[in-house]
Amino acid sequence: MRAPLGAASGGVAVHTYDVQLTLGAARPLPADVAVEGVDEFLTTVSATSVPWPFEPATIDLHATEGRSWRLTLDPDGVRCTDLAADAEPGDLVVRGTASELVLYFYARTPFEGLEITGDTEPMEQPAEWDPNE
Repeated sequence: MRAPLGAASGGVAVHTYDVQLTLGAARPLPADVAVEGVDEFLTTVSATSVPWPFEPATIDLHATEGRSWRLTLDPDGVRCTDLAADAEPGDLVVRGTASELVLYFYARTPFEGLEITGDTEPMEQPAEWDPNE
């Protein structure tokens, strides 16, 4: 039975990818699971009301499957919203398949494997930030 989409779908899919990688046959995550995984990561793992301690920024993420999100990083925290089709580009624009995005979020693939336009500093800063401090 296939795992239902929902709160754990992205993480489970990443663990499946890990097993496939160990066996030497890693495959991209299924598109529907990967799109859900991107949304799950951005709205649960990334989102916080802890003030962003760096320069405010917007990061637009585009999955080639047709879904797009905007991360807003500012003194109100980090928020994720669906990106409007007519929105001006953010400070950083990242494009890739949903599978590539999820695998990047879970540190399975490098950032350089994605199509990147703009200032990459906001994607590098979370490593320097502990919102629990």
